Amino acid sequence: MRVAILGAGAMGAALTVPYSEKNEVILWGTEFDKSILEIVIRGEKHPRIDAEVKADKILMPDELENAMNSDVIVLAISTEGVLSIFERISEFLDNQVIVTVAKGLAEIDGEIYTIPEAIWLKREDLKEKVAAITGPSIAREVAKRLPTHVVYSSLSLDVLNVLKNNLETHYYRIKTTDDIIGCELTSALKNIYSISIAWIRGVESRRNVSLNNLKGMITTQTLFEISKMVEAAGGRRETTYDLSGIGDIIATFRGGRNGMLGELLGKGLSIKEALNELEKRGVGVVEGYQNARKAYKLAENLDKKGKVKLEELKLLEAINSVLYEDMSVDEALDRVF
Repeated sequence: MRVAILGAGAMGAALTVPYSEKNEVILWGTEFDKSILEIVIRGEKHPRIDAEVKADKILMPDELENAMNSDVIVLAISTEGVLSIFERISEFLDNQVIVTVAKGLAEIDGEIYTIPEAIWLKREDLKEKVAAITGPSIAREVAKRLPTHVVYSSLSLDVLNVLKNNLETHYYRIKTTDDIIGCELTSALKNIYSISIAWIRGVESRRNVSLNNLKGMITTQTLFEISKMVEAAGGRRETTYDLSGIGDIIATFRGGRNGMLGELLGKGLSIKEALNELEKRGVGVVEGYQNARKAYKLAENLDKKGKVKLEELKLLEAINSVLYEDMSVDEALDRVF
């Protein structure tokens, strides 16, 4: 099978490793990836995953069309850019399976959608051809063949069987489900809530104390709020307690970029200072920060429809206040507590 990965960032590059074991792999990069592509083409390690890319062919930004003659197209693009890339390739799509990696939300005409739903709005005929990857998968660990167990979701059982049979390896395990809405929404929300769980780690460092009781409370509130929103939006509540939810929350707040942001905020940095620090470290897009405002708008929309009560989502409100209204983490935690 021929697999084209669009996006040469950390996860796009990492996925070349398991995918190359059974398939021909093409890696295409955007203009933002150009300097990374040049490094990789020289045979050097990808700078963000400290591992070699395992692609049969590497394409530069102006060679996007050359990637379209593939069986599977993987959109390894951040939430902010994934729909614009999809629009660029839409005319070339017919029988290919489309797999999205982005864990975020899209706003269209005042409504909030998961990425698969946003793609369906543009191409309803592809509804049975779209799949999504969620679950705990830190890119560097995937690239180094460390044990990883993810979820592939789609409305089509046939698509899921093809993906599992061709992409799964002994270290990159794939669980399948048809709850694509639940998986995608859970995954987008866990990025946001992971920021708040990691606040505690930063506060512990700043105060030189252990706050395990508070950490347990915040994690419990996180699962409560995510499950409420997932069910209200049409997903399954139990998805929150599987790999796409609690499994990915643990991986993200312990080792992901959302957790890094949360820890810096907990240490007392402002949101601007924390983002600048992550940029200095070479950390890429922080999906949780970019999507928190959309998640709150989704909650407001669901509240207006009578599907969830906004006052039950105290932690989501506190996260937005810290990220966008300059509230201190200490004040936010006090409000939630």
